[in-house]
Amino acid sequence: MKDGIIKNIISSTKCAAGTGEFIIQQLQRMGMTIEEGIMASLHGEITQLATRCSVHCKSDATHKLNKGECRPEDIAKTLIRDLASKVSKMIDSAQWSTDLIVIAGGVTLNKVFIENLQDFLISSEIRVLPESHFLEVFGASLYASEIQEEIPHQERWFKESSIEFERHDPLKNAESLLDYRVRKHMQGRIIEGDSYILGIDAGSTTTKAVLFNVSDCSVGASVYLRTLGNPVLATKQCIKGILDQLGNKNVKVVQCGVTGSAREMVSVYLDNCRSFNEILAHARSAVEEVPDVDTVFEIGGQDSKFISFLKGVPIDYAMNEGCSAGTGSFLEESASVDMGISVEEISNISMKSMNPIAFGERCAAFINTDLRNALQQGAKQEDVVAGLVYSIAENYICRIIGPRQVGKNLLFLGGVALNRSVALAIASHLQKKVIVPAHPELMGSIGTALMARDLLQQGVTSERDFDLKKLETGEIELRKKFRCQACENNCEIQNISIRGKIYPFGGVCSKYRLLRQKGKKIKEGQDLVAFRNKMMFEEFGARNHDNPLGTIGLPMTLTVYTLFPLYAKFINELGFNVEISHGSTSDALKAIASICYPCELVHREVDNLIKRNVDYIFIPREIEFEIPNGFLHGYTCPSTTTISDVISAQFEHISDKILSPHIGTSSHLIEMTLKEFGRIAVELGLKFEEGIKAGQKALTHNNNFWEKYREVGMKKLKQLLKEPSIIIAGRPYVVYPPEVNIALPRKIVSRGYNAIPADMLPIFQEEGYIYERNVWNYTQQIDNAVQYVKNYPNLYICLVSCFSCGPDGTMYHKFRHDLAGNTFCYLEIDSHTAHAGFETRVGAFLDIIEERRQKKVEKLVLVLE
Repeated sequence: MKDGIIKNIISSTKCAAGTGEFIIQQLQRMGMTIEEGIMASLHGEITQLATRCSVHCKSDATHKLNKGECRPEDIAKTLIRDLASKVSKMIDSAQWSTDLIVIAGGVTLNKVFIENLQDFLISSEIRVLPESHFLEVFGASLYASEIQEEIPHQERWFKESSIEFERHDPLKNAESLLDYRVRKHMQGRIIEGDSYILGIDAGSTTTKAVLFNVSDCSVGASVYLRTLGNPVLATKQCIKGILDQLGNKNVKVVQCGVTGSAREMVSVYLDNCRSFNEILAHARSAVEEVPDVDTVFEIGGQDSKFISFLKGVPIDYAMNEGCSAGTGSFLEESASVDMGISVEEISNISMKSMNPIAFGERCAAFINTDLRNALQQGAKQEDVVAGLVYSIAENYICRIIGPRQVGKNLLFLGGVALNRSVALAIASHLQKKVIVPAHPELMGSIGTALMARDLLQQGVTSERDFDLKKLETGEIELRKKFRCQACENNCEIQNISIRGKIYPFGGVCSKYRLLRQKGKKIKEGQDLVAFRNKMMFEEFGARNHDNPLGTIGLPMTLTVYTLFPLYAKFINELGFNVEISHGSTSDALKAIASICYPCELVHREVDNLIKRNVDYIFIPREIEFEIPNGFLHGYTCPSTTTISDVISAQFEHISDKILSPHIGTSSHLIEMTLKEFGRIAVELGLKFEEGIKAGQKALTHNNNFWEKYREVGMKKLKQLLKEPSIIIAGRPYVVYPPEVNIALPRKIVSRGYNAIPADMLPIFQEEGYIYERNVWNYTQQIDNAVQYVKNYPNLYICLVSCFSCGPDGTMYHKFRHDLAGNTFCYLEIDSHTAHAGFETRVGAFLDIIEERRQKKVEKLVLVLE
């Protein structure tokens, strides 16, 4: 504003991540009111959350709480701090005077938020008026007081509005396709003196427990309650509930098992009992319920899963990729926050609808906006609720299943399956029969008990004597920490004491979990990613001159992870030393404009080099790599090509220090590349010919690296193709840097599998497979890796991408289609990605592979319907 006149208005997007309502939702998930959350934040610490997006943030917060990586107070503090950060960035984007800022809205009652906002806007005066929390209404009343004309009659205050949404068929039309076996409030039968197994499903939103009879497979007692961000406390409450149902009856609890996102922490609490992946646990109970099941849909509070079977063995799976639009939390929060409808009322209300609104398959935050629009347009409440029910089904089917095959015997599990209307929506959308078992919400804990019983019968474990009363009262104590020396991550490991026993807990890989569970070290697989990095950065790395002409900084991002030998050799041949950037994850500098994560990292690494006073910074404009036989081009993405210009604009004060030659290693661009090297030499005060000569040596050096790397790779591959191995496929600057890949190779090799970098694989030789329209070099590598997985039974693939990656986005659906019938993992990361959710998906991927291999189920190429 200027002189009381509005000059500009900037608003946030539809996403809820930058709003006060989002904070309220997250606090409610932890059982806190807004007032309790604000007070709790005063005692918290900042933790890493995926705060770029509300639904990804929910997933990260849930997983971190369930793994014991943070406390509810930390989540509260981080959410409030991040909201202040988002508001300050929106204010900065206006490029307007911020000497005096008046804050309006209900969030002004949050004093902690105001204090955080002041931290971000140090030079501004932030003023909260007595009317701030109702400023818009106050302003409207002031305008009304100035109106001179006659106020229209009350009948003319409102006008009819039309509802601008398409419609679905009524849910009840799908009744003939639903086999709904749910038996609510059924009491279990406890048999005195019998042997039982305690099965716990410590989930993101709810925690479930069953007392499972070993002899007759009946459920003697069960408990289902909210996790509220504290899985250990929820487990204690479950055990108390089991004890209450037992009464005075004496039974033997001979074994215990845990599944769910909090399984590791809870398994330690339960005297280091066995933990099982939730996909395998649900698969085991599904086969017990319906022996010829071929498809399972499982929808939980925060995670949703798809499992396909062959002869009772899970062979493929998928999980939601962070988004909650196909989960129970989306349905529950949308109904309760916007319409005041409890989760128990959703089914009955939606069944009354004759014209359910079609919200479609979209982001949860966008659907919420459409929901409010529909209500404002006068839509009936039951039509809106039924539309939400259809939306959760459509999001699940479109986003999670994708091109995968849905079989004839479909079982619907999870707490959401208690909602009859969601099962009808799935049946209606697929036009297939859907079976909902008697206890869909307990199938994870039942499956865990069954898997624990299987291990007993196989002699892998033996009977123990679990005292439920002791388990209910035990407390976890944190003891001395230590550093693991197994790899360069140097993880901090927490010793946890429970009932007099100490267990190592933590780390980015599975080393200590396997040590706790199996009591012995697992033979690790070969880490060829580490081998690649060592060869590239050490054997073919930079050399230091005793009397250099200066230092040239190299930001360790983007094409550096492909052409480091070329860049380092060129700089050395010109007589300069190479200074490698060492930006840390704690460095907050990012791009002002919206940009992908790898390009954000360039900003961070350049800032690091500036602080170290290098003479120049080398950021080439890489145009095209060597073109593989059969392809038309081998381009880099536009962001990679133009990033030097973006950096020069942001770091304008040192733009004259940035060296940005146009480079192409494809044969038709070599001559241009050499001329550009000559130009850089002149820019550095050297002769043009010296640049040409340095460039020629650098190109030869780079070619030597790739020849040796692929030669060694071929020798190793002959062995590794016979062993269970995981190809890590993605952009080199995402999948190979240890500080970016979230220790993905370590997660794989610590489980006994080999980790193979995709660019080690030679071009797959089979007539007709080349996809000529794929002109992007790195997606060509991914596509090549997919062909290997399809043709070699011991190979599996982990695809890694970043949010907002254009080339990957154009190819992802092709990769998913090509990999149908194969177990694969797809991960997306950025600066907010936390280890917890990442590890859950990687662990599920490896567990499914292990199950397939143990049951000797060959990989299949499924014919899509």
